Amino acid sequence: MSDVDGVADHPRSREFAERVRARHRELGHTDRQLDGVALVTHLTRLVARLVQDFESSVHRPLGMTWAGFRIMNTLWVFGDLEQREIARISGTTRASVSSALNTLEERGLVERRRERADRRLVRVSLTPSGLEMLHKAIDGQTLREHAWMAVLEDKEIAQLVFLLGKMVNQEHPE
Repeated sequence: MSDVDGVADHPRSREFAERVRARHRELGHTDRQLDGVALVTHLTRLVARLVQDFESSVHRPLGMTWAGFRIMNTLWVFGDLEQREIARISGTTRASVSSALNTLEERGLVERRRERADRRLVRVSLTPSGLEMLHKAIDGQTLREHAWMAVLEDKEIAQLVFLLGKMVNQEHPE
């Protein structure tokens, strides 16, 4: 199966993780360290490919960005939030959230309002148009997610979800 940009079909791309592993082996890393290097290499490359695919095949055709989708999805999941909470929850900087919110607000997809009790705080909510747009994006992205997972069996998907959840939900490692 090929990527939209042909990355998966390029021989050097397919051998990247093994070459990284070989270089780390030269440095004297243990098998466990080598497995960690391979895991992180695969994860970071997969995330980059997923984001690129979702953005080009789902979000851009809807006139959205990945950043905008993440913010809108966060609001859908949690409801109205303070602007600073959106940044924390979505793993984005406050400056990036502010910039993306400007675009989303201009398009009528979100609205911001100052808190009455503390005018420094800004709460953000989805508009009805934003919710409609988000549902279209979720539908398209869900189809792409299923296409990416087609190489895995149900049991493998469940195991991967469990393992990645274990990693992502741990306290920050020292």
